[in-house]
Amino acid sequence: RYGRVSNFAVNHLKEFDNMEGAAPIANNQIQYSPFVDASEQETLKYCAAHNISITAYSPLGGLTDQDKAFTYGVLNELAAKYGRTVSQIMLRWALQSGTAVIPGTGNPKHMKENLDVYNFELTQEDFEIVNGLKHAKDAPIITPANQMINMD
Repeated sequence: RYGRVSNFAVNHLKEFDNMEGAAPIANNQIQYSPFVDASEQETLKYCAAHNISITAYSPLGGLTDQDKAFTYGVLNELAAKYGRTVSQIMLRWALQSGTAVIPGTGNPKHMKENLDVYNFELTQEDFEIVNGLKHAKDAPIITPANQMINMD
């Protein structure tokens, strides 16, 4: 038997590993997107080294960062390059990071878009560009004449 946990950081995982009689952890569900801080990156590395799979919830940034994704020029440029949406670029990045993703939506159009991330891959260069977003301080708006970005 194996256990599944949620939001366990490295210290929690180590503590759990040291518990006598505890089932080995098979999966850790964490918030994971290009905007997460270094501690989540360390959790991902620890889990990979210990054969613990990651399920990424809020792979589009969650409540605090989801809208920010649509203002990053580089994400809009990658979406245009691949003929995809910004959301699809972010989901593809999460999959190529080695995680399973569970994006939430009630919109049938977005459900279909979410499923259409398995028939393309980001190049290594483009993957690294998205990976670098966690270090970006400000998201430049690229819309002409300050037009609003439609996120529907």
